[in-house]
Amino acid sequence: MAENGPIEELAKIVSSKIFERFKWSISGPCDQDFGCIDEENHKPLDKKQAHTHPVDVVFSYKDPYLNKTILLNTDLKSYSKGSINPDMIEKALTSLGYTISCAQYSPEWRDKYNICVGDSEVRGLLFVYNHDNDFEHDFYDFFDPPKPAGRKRKPKAVKLDNIKVSDGQQIHIIEPKSISYMLSIIADMNELIRDNQFPREEYGFYYPQLTYHKVIVTDDYLPATIESLTAPFLIIKHDAVYSYDRELQKEVEVYPAGYVVYYNRPGSTDMEFYYLFDLLTNYQILNGKNNIRIRIATKDRNDSIRSHFKRALQKYAFDWNYDDSAKEKLLSMDIYLVPTVKEFYSTESTSWDY
Repeated sequence: MAENGPIEELAKIVSSKIFERFKWSISGPCDQDFGCIDEENHKPLDKKQAHTHPVDVVFSYKDPYLNKTILLNTDLKSYSKGSINPDMIEKALTSLGYTISCAQYSPEWRDKYNICVGDSEVRGLLFVYNHDNDFEHDFYDFFDPPKPAGRKRKPKAVKLDNIKVSDGQQIHIIEPKSISYMLSIIADMNELIRDNQFPREEYGFYYPQLTYHKVIVTDDYLPATIESLTAPFLIIKHDAVYSYDRELQKEVEVYPAGYVVYYNRPGSTDMEFYYLFDLLTNYQILNGKNNIRIRIATKDRNDSIRSHFKRALQKYAFDWNYDDSAKEKLLSMDIYLVPTVKEFYSTESTSWDY
């Protein structure tokens, strides 16, 4: 059963805190329905009145590889641990599939939400926030649950065949674990800003030129794509930080430009980091000159993660025959374990504002 009122407001509060820092925008009004244009397939058989689709909020950003604006028609859910189950997920995804199917052709939806200039693409986003912070289950096990020990039958799963998504459309999911990861990144960025080690605005998310995917936009500070936020790591390129020196009566550099890499894997082996170093080298980031900070933002981190990181540095320097200067620069790189953030709001206090 869907939860609403003050509890549903929690998802809106958390989502608004997250996506501004990732350089997403809100496109059009929030909390409005629009008329269904395919009632024959979408309208429940026992429904008498005109059918509509819900729009909690539409987030938007420019995709640097596609050079088009991605419009994420978002369904914000806030549930307790016990309410997150296959039935809830299947119902939400089914509704979202119908919603974006109509949204891409609906003049009403387009007039309200597609306010960008140029090409755009409508997608769905299911945002599932666990407001009691007790959910420790692997969310994606609901799609393919592991078989219990013994002769017990596999638990009920989300039936993907029941979820209708039109050709060429996509639905993304941001679940409790991803939300915790993103909140940890934002809290860490805010702390770095307070310490004058990261700029407030002069940063963007880094996208390499790949063989089959080229960055075809010229913006200086690019947003995080939904794909990058759910990837094994997130790279931010930032300008130098400046602060006003009263004695000199001018702005002076207090922290150099560089890169911050937020890592979203447990670091269970040294080869994890070896592979990361290889990618950063291919991206021409790890070149002996750039200032690089690697920060572990996942809550699922191996107890020996620092040892694995240091061993990977030694292996990488040896395998590529680094000279003494390059080796010294490489080995000086360290990791920082970002404190895990779990946002918690009182339902009672939120209700005063509802």
